[in-house]
Amino acid sequence: MTAGFTTERHDPDLDRVSAALLRAGQRARELARQTGTGIAVQIDGELRILTGAELESPPEDRDVG
Repeated sequence: MTAGFTTERHDPDLDRVSAALLRAGQRARELARQTGTGIAVQIDGELRILTGAELESPPEDRDVG
């Protein structure tokens, strides 16, 4: 997974965006596991719904973008 982005402007809020997005994704996966629901993600340009065991592998192991 590609994390982060760059910008020409220095903005303290934007410095923390990547980490916040990763935390939000982790929390979304956690909630999906707890409630037994799927979560929509884009993998290799394809929209997929991950459920069950697919949610167990860390997002770093997949090319999500």
